[in-house]
Parts: sequence; C-alpha cells; structure tokens
Amino acid sequence: MSKATQIAFQLDNESLRQIDELATAKSWSRAQVLRVAVDELLATRREATIDAQLAAGYGAQPPGAEEDAWAEMTVDALRTADLAW
Repeated sequence: MSKATQIAFQLDNESLRQIDELATAKSWSRAQVLRVAVDELLATRREATIDAQLAAGYGAQPPGAEEDAWAEMTVDALRTADLAW
C-alpha cells in the first residue's frame, strides 16, 4: 500500500452537507466519500488522456482496408453469436 498523506482544506457548508448526506446513505465516512470522488475524477482524467492519445494515433495512421475488413467481420460475428449477456 502506498504512503498516505493527510491534507486539510475548506468546503462551503452546502457541499459539506451533501457529503454528509451521501456518507450517511452509503454508510461511509466523509473521508471515504472524498477519496472516492478524487479517484473518480482522476480516472476520468486518465480516460480522457488515453482517448486523446488514441485519437491522435488513429489520426496519424488511420486504419486501412484490411483493418476495416477485420472490424466488419468482428461486428458481423458478434451480431450472429448467441451471447447470453
């Protein structure tokens, strides 16, 4: 487990009220609510970075006819598969 650092910051009363409400509803502590919020924010940021990198990569070298054919075959196979999702 990585080392944890305690931080202090201020919140407005309404934000704190909503955090307390969420903590109560989930049986979490305030700290857990804030950790989850930060984790979700950072995950969203990572995903956006990856999406931008993928878009840049495909922009620099778009898929060719062979890749398009493989993709179409995959989509067709998924459509005809009997998947119990």
